[in-house]
Amino acid sequence: MDWSILLDPLILSELVFQGLVRGSMYALMGIGLSLIFGILGIVNFAHGEQFMIGTYCMYFVAAVLGLPFIAGILFAGVVLFFVGMAIERGLVEPLRRRAGRDWLVDSFVLTIGLMVVLQNLAQIVFGTRRRGVTTLLPGSFEIAGITITYERLAIFLTALAVVGLLFLFIRFTALGKAIRATAQHAEAAQTLGIDIARIYTIGFGLGAALAGIAGALLISIFPAFPTVGYQPVLKSFAVVIIGGLGNIPGAIAAGYLLGVVEAYAIFLLSAGWQAVLTPLLIVLVLIFRPQGLFTVQGERP
Repeated sequence: MDWSILLDPLILSELVFQGLVRGSMYALMGIGLSLIFGILGIVNFAHGEQFMIGTYCMYFVAAVLGLPFIAGILFAGVVLFFVGMAIERGLVEPLRRRAGRDWLVDSFVLTIGLMVVLQNLAQIVFGTRRRGVTTLLPGSFEIAGITITYERLAIFLTALAVVGLLFLFIRFTALGKAIRATAQHAEAAQTLGIDIARIYTIGFGLGAALAGIAGALLISIFPAFPTVGYQPVLKSFAVVIIGGLGNIPGAIAAGYLLGVVEAYAIFLLSAGWQAVLTPLLIVLVLIFRPQGLFTVQGERP
């Protein structure tokens, strides 16, 4: 292969854009998982199933009702926010009260069990047939010799907007500051008068909503079926490991980094190599920088 083609500005720009589109989705999934871990300290193994519910929400709105894709994104986000809050309040919170110090270990079993339940429930309700949408936005345009589809551009801009709004919410609102305080030190936050039980519930809901939005945006790539969340959740785990557990800015950076790396890997090698490079990158990070590439030792989100 002629490696000099990588210096071609046209090819370089196209690969970077493809990587940013991929990275946007990885960042959304990773932020949701990282947010839940940062606030509650638990790993949500049912995160992929929340992605799956988001794909069904988009299919219902876009394919069944025929509404614009923005309506599907909003619907998926709202539905998954309340689903996430219901999971935390109905399952996680009672476990936290009753299991005592061992509740974090038990929460792993709980979310794994929830993953299995949601997959089988989806199979009972919807069956195993894949339900997808050919494209959310038809058409394309060309700029500087690069062909960009309206759908990919919409995915990138929507994901970027969601990440930006979440950042502003976490940094500058009273509730966002309460979430940050709870993530840094729950006992101290409670001493200052913050209702940490409420923050736990809202945080889990926000994490689930981000997974649902990612599922809604990617329905043309990942059609709705009971086990569709398997690949996306693996990517989200890769993102939080590379970016640092509980580190939301790190998850954003890691998502885009992983997306660009995979875009180059597919172009230079083949589509199958991304399945090798991602685990390899995770192993290297765990060996040489276990706190994550974008986390200072001992830093909290």
